[in-house]
Amino acid sequence: MLHQVPKLINSPDNPSGIILIEIRFHGRGGQGAVTASRILATAAFLEGKHSQSIPMYGTERRGAPVTAFVRIGRKDQMVRSLIHEPDYVVVLDPLLRKTVNITEGLKNTGKIVVNSAVPPSEVELDKNVPTATVDATGIALEVLGRPITNTAILGAFCKATGEVKLESVIAAVNQQWSGRLAEMNVKAVEEAYNKTEVGSPKLVKEMEKSTAPANSKAGWRTLKPLVEVDKCIGCSQCWMVCPDGAIEMVEGKSVIDYNYCKGCGICKEQCPVEAIEMVMESE
Repeated sequence: MLHQVPKLINSPDNPSGIILIEIRFHGRGGQGAVTASRILATAAFLEGKHSQSIPMYGTERRGAPVTAFVRIGRKDQMVRSLIHEPDYVVVLDPLLRKTVNITEGLKNTGKIVVNSAVPPSEVELDKNVPTATVDATGIALEVLGRPITNTAILGAFCKATGEVKLESVIAAVNQQWSGRLAEMNVKAVEEAYNKTEVGSPKLVKEMEKSTAPANSKAGWRTLKPLVEVDKCIGCSQCWMVCPDGAIEMVEGKSVIDYNYCKGCGICKEQCPVEAIEMVMESE
């Protein structure tokens, strides 16, 4: 049974004017969606608010879709259930829109924060709600050296919603990590905060869906491997280590079947002649 939560308008402690804020995170294994929910809940707690971080575990492999939730509000509103009608949806991977219904249950008065290199007006959504975008992947690669987008997307959430202060998220990041790792993640939060754009999406009747086979892992990728054929020596190292059997040897060269490649990068790490490069998957 769904809990009916009372709302209180014009609360001085809450920019959105409601007692309970419910947030749903969509990400992929390895991008830190669960950690993002925990950091956001901690940031709210540091501001004197009651909060919950609720992970939903399923397929935990790197690249598989992951969902997490956060509640921020009064202590007596902290019900123990998943969130079905969020006020905000936060998307850590731009390609999830093709495989996951990210707008499902989102209130008409809600807002969506998307990791995307394009402005809000170019983001296709089937619900006309305020949309914030930031190139969280680009920031993560530049600052962290890895496509872990959780802290960058939290900077965007702060800028787009005002539900928690930037200083609170930074304090929560410093509780999560220490030293150089904390410094890098704080920088990712700050850069994303400064680069976030808010606007209206490109409204479509139906979201574009992936045409890949049902058992495909193509939608799991953030980066994809490209083989430089002239460099490939046909050693078969990549073929042997690929965990999904997505590589074939054709006429002595590596050929990747992108329907089944999840972009793990093991092939690049094992290539002895650096014939494989990892590049961003296009939106």
